[in-house]
Amino acid sequence: MKNPNSLKWSDLKTGIFFLFGLGFAAYLGLVIGKNSSLFTGTTTIKVLSRDVQGLAENNFVSVSGKKIGTVSKLDFVTHNDSLYVVAELKLRDEFAGLVTKDAKATIRSLGVLGDKYVDIMTGKGTPVKSGDFIALDSEDGMAELTGGANQVLAKINELLDRLNSGKGVAGRLVSDEKMGADLAETVSSLRSTSAELSTLSQKASKGNGLLPKLLNDGELAKNTEQTVSRLNQAAEKTEALLARLESDQGTFGQLHSNPALYNNLNETLTSLDSLLVDLKKNPKRYVKFSVF
Repeated sequence: MKNPNSLKWSDLKTGIFFLFGLGFAAYLGLVIGKNSSLFTGTTTIKVLSRDVQGLAENNFVSVSGKKIGTVSKLDFVTHNDSLYVVAELKLRDEFAGLVTKDAKATIRSLGVLGDKYVDIMTGKGTPVKSGDFIALDSEDGMAELTGGANQVLAKINELLDRLNSGKGVAGRLVSDEKMGADLAETVSSLRSTSAELSTLSQKASKGNGLLPKLLNDGELAKNTEQTVSRLNQAAEKTEALLARLESDQGTFGQLHSNPALYNNLNETLTSLDSLLVDLKKNPKRYVKFSVF
């Protein structure tokens, strides 16, 4: 009679297969969780960075946008009293030959808020081997874009605050209705003046008056210029004559500035006039005739 507590071979086989199944399932979970291939070999390379910008394990690695591996591990290291992060990149062997020792890796983002991944730009050197380090360039484009956007938003907010508070000309235009109305009236007046100037310019260039002729007739303009030049010369001579009359030089100058001379000349003219009157009345007193 068999012992009911004895272990049957069939039960043992079932347990062994169950354990193998659990192990295989665990391995599949590990492989799938690591985004690795079950049937291909891998080459592990490393990059060193002060800031991995949110890169996480199991994020993928690409060359020219095509996935060739995954980020298998992230560890902290200290070098020259500075803290760094070492990221291990596990590449599939079929693509590992594309990555050269002078290649450069960049941490990029899938969209604005997407996961991070490592994109590798290949070089012209020899292919990498397991354990090699390649250079890492930080992706500053998104950071600069974000920083620039933040600065622009800050300036916009500051401008809006100034406008709302009524500071400056723009703020007063927004908050002061009277000033806005005055500005609108000024703009309207400027438009009207501009229209009038345009009309005047057209008349000046195409009209029949003196100004259009001066603008379009070269000979008339030349003659007018000569006439103006002569008038200027005459004016200069007149000013010189007036200056000499006002000075003490010459007879006119003495008459203007010397009252005594003027009085003597006036008395002389008065006496001469009296003499001529008396001569007309009594010519015999002054003229005698004798006949031989």
